[in-house]
Amino acid sequence: MRLSLSVIPKSGRSELKFDGKTIKVWLKSAPEDGKANDELVRTLADKLSIPKKYIRIVRGFSSRKKVVDILGVTWKEIEKNL
Repeated sequence: MRLSLSVIPKSGRSELKFDGKTIKVWLKSAPEDGKANDELVRTLADKLSIPKKYIRIVRGFSSRKKVVDILGVTWKEIEKNL
């Protein structure tokens, strides 16, 4: 499953929300040395109850707009867990 995300680093909380169009992800980490990307993967894995190795950032490593591949889940499972 490939998802487009809008990421907000240094927000003071770690949270995911789906507003019908976009999945928004708020992260505590600053976008330095890959810390926000690491937290993004951890947050998605925890929220979806899957191993971190099933999540891969494929585009947007240094951008707020990211594309991630998630293995082993369907859109229904993602939607249910957000």
